[in-house]
Amino acid sequence: MPIVDVEVVTDATEPDVIGKETLQLLADELGDLFGSESGGTWVKLRTIDQNAYAENSAAVGPDARPIFVNILRAETPERGALRQEMGKIAEIVARRLDRPRENVHVLYAPRASGRIGFGGELLE
Repeated sequence: MPIVDVEVVTDATEPDVIGKETLQLLADELGDLFGSESGGTWVKLRTIDQNAYAENSAAVGPDARPIFVNILRAETPERGALRQEMGKIAEIVARRLDRPRENVHVLYAPRASGRIGFGGELLE
């Protein structure tokens, strides 16, 4: 059930940062990483215009185009596995979206089990 929200900071030269085919490849590769069955990993993508992005006490140049990846899973992996998984996620997203890995930032939400419902049914 992993739900992956990807937010990509873009500039005017990138009107179509990612097409449906690339998004599908990203979803497939992340699904493989998570060990999901078909249709078990959901990936949503949003773009953020660079003019709507800032960093404190810093002028953001045109090369600062970060990607924020938010992961929601039923259970969060233990620390060692989490560290490895985060690295693989950053690598996959960077490669698929053609950005430097250091520009990909991964955040895990607390485990979803017991607090998320699909079709109104609580996931235990």
